[in-house]
Amino acid sequence: MDKRLGEELIEERRVQCEQFLRRVQVHPELEGAPSISAFFSPDAEVFEQAKKDHPETEVEESNNSAKEKVKHFFVKAGIKAKVARGGMEQLEETPDAAQMEEVEQYLSTLETHIKALAKATLYLVDVSKETSTNMHELGQTLFGLQQTYDPDAMQTTSNGGQSDNNSETKSKYPSLKTISNVFASLSAINKVKHDENFLKVSDPINDLEDKIKGARLALKRRKDHAITYNTFLQQIKNRQATLEKLNQKNATSPQSQTEHQIVTTQQLLDESNKSSKLALAALEKVTQRVFREMDRFKHTVDSDLRMIYVNHARVQVDYSRQLDAEWNKILPNGNVGGGAGSAGEVGGVDVDGGLSKEAEMMMI
Repeated sequence: MDKRLGEELIEERRVQCEQFLRRVQVHPELEGAPSISAFFSPDAEVFEQAKKDHPETEVEESNNSAKEKVKHFFVKAGIKAKVARGGMEQLEETPDAAQMEEVEQYLSTLETHIKALAKATLYLVDVSKETSTNMHELGQTLFGLQQTYDPDAMQTTSNGGQSDNNSETKSKYPSLKTISNVFASLSAINKVKHDENFLKVSDPINDLEDKIKGARLALKRRKDHAITYNTFLQQIKNRQATLEKLNQKNATSPQSQTEHQIVTTQQLLDESNKSSKLALAALEKVTQRVFREMDRFKHTVDSDLRMIYVNHARVQVDYSRQLDAEWNKILPNGNVGGGAGSAGEVGGVDVDGGLSKEAEMMMI
């Protein structure tokens, strides 16, 4: 029971569930679907109502008149056009707009860095796959050459046939068949290395990019709420102007038709005021939620990046040992880097971890 409900298992399932839901959110065919928006809504009442009625989640659905809906549509289209031309500064924002701007700048900077990291990291991961292919081709070619001529297969007879020099060469260097087998092993090791690197590095990098898309989607939804709020503000201005004109007209020549228009316009103005307050409350609610989620998002990104490159380092270290062991089978002294330094040095680095004298001189 403890194992099934252990904290580590619960956390692992939570992370996997979060990754799945994020992929649903950023899916090109599901993004923006009303049912998805209702499902992810934190308000249970909104979700239950959506299941029954499948309404639009916008506040402006309170307007029942088809004519008013058309007017509202054009007002909103005008607000969107202004935003497209001049950016978010065209919108009347809440007091925390400056803080929201910092969030957007952070995401833009993060997205730039993650794209660069992903490009470089995935290239390093793919190097192992390319190396595996090249090693395989080298091994096959060397094996083919060994089939055409193999001096080691030529057995010397007691009365001559091979010189002492050939015997020395045979004892000093491995055969092409041995080298071919080493390259085959190196190819296999690099292939497994690539697969593990892809699992531990490439997949998390892709998930990180999905997290950024999810954060972008949250900002887009907040912007939609801001546009809705500004649409009602513009609608209020329009109806106030209409009401003022009707009052002036009625003051000069009172008519029952004008009075009826005044009453109707005042009712619509009251509805717009009420809707704008609801829209502002929804905007502030979404904004505060974005701030809360962004704090957790920053911590998650930092943790994910550390994990990715620690795992990448572990893969390199683990497979470097195996690769060195295979390369050693080719070297005459069985020591990687033995030709670059003394017997106690590997590739110009002392076996105790320090630089050799030759390496130090080169650095100077």
